[in-house]
Amino acid sequence: MSSVSLYELADEFKIALEELTDIEDEYILDTLESIQGEFKLKSINVAKFIRNLEHTAEGIKETERKQADRRKNLENKILRLKEYLKSNLENVGLDKIENDELVITIQKNPHKVSIIDEQLIPKEYFEIQEQISINKTKIKEDLKNGKAIPGCEMIQEKRLNIK
Repeated sequence: MSSVSLYELADEFKIALEELTDIEDEYILDTLESIQGEFKLKSINVAKFIRNLEHTAEGIKETERKQADRRKNLENKILRLKEYLKSNLENVGLDKIENDELVITIQKNPHKVSIIDEQLIPKEYFEIQEQISINKTKIKEDLKNGKAIPGCEMIQEKRLNIK
């Protein structure tokens, strides 16, 4: 396999095509086919490498999901055990246990507001929050219908698809 990169082959193929399109010599056609064949082979190999990287990324994503689930389970277990310990300390009337390694205490949390019925709260305690956003769906529809909208344009990008 050649050590020429894909972009070098693409440039070489493009230049060769531009220079030799008017000439119908068998040698030139063979050269173009050779360059095209090498370009296609390199392209296939790059696509295979992309697919391999995609599979690796999917495996990592799945591992991350499993680790996140495991972390959530551990955090839930910690919460349950803390509540279990707090409940039992309260049942026996202890607020503090100490030894050489640990100090366990039950403390009061800061006060917080609990909303029981929002309908009963006076209006002075409400605030209006405004959020402005651009409706891209409406802009797209109007642009498709030929309307010129300042600051906007309709674009269509390309993507690589490997099946």
